[in-house]
Amino acid sequence: MKTKDTLLCEDLLQKHGYRLTLGRIALLVFLKNRNTPLSASNIQKELQPSLDKVTLYRALEDFSKSKIIAKVNLQNATTYYEFIHADYHHHHLICEQCGKLEDIENCNQINLQKEILKHSKNFKVVHSHSLEFFGVCKECGN
Repeated sequence: MKTKDTLLCEDLLQKHGYRLTLGRIALLVFLKNRNTPLSASNIQKELQPSLDKVTLYRALEDFSKSKIIAKVNLQNATTYYEFIHADYHHHHLICEQCGKLEDIENCNQINLQKEILKHSKNFKVVHSHSLEFFGVCKECGN
C-alpha cells in the first residue's frame, strides 16, 4: 500500500510531466521527509543503490528547474537541496562556525518584492528569490 507521501510525490511528478520511476519517487519522498537542506552526496549515500549518481544529479537539476525542490546556497562549495512545501515558504539562518541551520518563516516576500522593483532601474518582475542569513549561533558565540 502506498503512503500519503508517495502518492503526493507521484502526483507532483505527473503534474510536471515526469515519468514515475522508483528512483524519482524515492528521491522526492526522501527530501519531503527531511527538515533540512541536504547535499547531493548526502542524498546519494541514503538512497544507494536505488539511484545512481548521474540519475540523481539529473533529477535534482530537473526538479529544481520545475520548482519541486529548491537549491539552497549556504556559502560553501556545495549545493544543497530541499523539498518545496506548497504551504511553507521559508529561508535559513546559518552559523558560520558550526554550520547549524535554522528555518526562518515570514519573509514578507510580496512587500519585499514590491519595494525592490520600485527601486529597480532595469527590472519589472521577480519570479523567485533566495534569502539566507549568516551569523554565529548561541553555542558558538559563548
